[in-house]
Amino acid sequence: MIIHKSLDQKAYSVGVRMANKYIEKGDYFPSEAWGCEGNIYPPLTGIALLGLYKESNDKIFLDGVKCIIKSIINKQFSSGAWPLSLGLTGNGVRFEVSDHLMKLTSESEDLPPTVTSLRLIADYKILTGDTSFDDSLFLGFKYLQQFWDENTKNFKEMLTGEALKLRASPSDYNIFTYLCLLSLKKIFPEADKFVEPLYNSVKKNFESMNSNTYPLLYGMHASIISKTEGPSVYVKTVVRSRISGEIGFESRFKIKNHPGAIGHRDGLRGICTDEGHLRNSIGIAMAMNFYDLYTETKTFTNSKFYEDLQIWIDSMYFESKYYEFLDINSGEKLGFGSSGQYLPIYLSLKSF
Repeated sequence: MIIHKSLDQKAYSVGVRMANKYIEKGDYFPSEAWGCEGNIYPPLTGIALLGLYKESNDKIFLDGVKCIIKSIINKQFSSGAWPLSLGLTGNGVRFEVSDHLMKLTSESEDLPPTVTSLRLIADYKILTGDTSFDDSLFLGFKYLQQFWDENTKNFKEMLTGEALKLRASPSDYNIFTYLCLLSLKKIFPEADKFVEPLYNSVKKNFESMNSNTYPLLYGMHASIISKTEGPSVYVKTVVRSRISGEIGFESRFKIKNHPGAIGHRDGLRGICTDEGHLRNSIGIAMAMNFYDLYTETKTFTNSKFYEDLQIWIDSMYFESKYYEFLDINSGEKLGFGSSGQYLPIYLSLKSF
């Protein structure tokens, strides 16, 4: 295996494994996952593989992306949107959904899997010039536009009721819509009008977050604002203060006697600190990394806490894959779900 000097060896090997899984089976079926797999995960994995391809030019990653796109297009509704389809390729050992919710989420359009799917197809087209998937892309964008709300300057949720409650805070996922429109505007000029109000929405949502917010998405919001604004007054005051406080050093999700391990919050169980979650350690590490990268400082990445996060994240790696979480009571590492595979790649690439 060729390991490119610009890439982290672990991220590279995980990417190769995930690409091969999609090439061989057309989807990813984890032997064990913390939570139920859903349709948001394949495109987010594809975005990670596309990033690895940009860095390495290794064809395995592009082949993997094409297989993911073909897989997600097969799941696209005739309306142009995608369902969440929880449990489609695997249910969770800790966050398990019932047959009723599996059915419910497979029958309704949902915003996050729709925008992440459209973003992957758009990014692939932008990079390669391949028009093979244009029909799906055009249909999806046409459907998405129907959900724009001029009053809120945001896209309305497609999912409603019981299924929507599975997300601890649905507005936290609007970040994926913003990232999607950043890509779509490069293909559809009319998409540009959505970008600025969506960024303002992301920023407003960031300001409404608090110490109880899901750390991964809190960290991703801080990261995007740092990347977008660079060393602005807002970043150097508000974002820095949040990272120094409830996102990072003072996070209520930190787990005693386990440096670098961060707990979790989900829509069914609330805050859990009897599990250390890879995704949330990565979310905080990304916030610190992006802040320092785009302000050209070493404000956070020279800290002992950042070092603890990196050591703990690395400890979750095993044979070209990452465990998703640590059971604090038993000391057992568990879960090989999708999020535990693509998120370390995002952290390595400093991009998502």
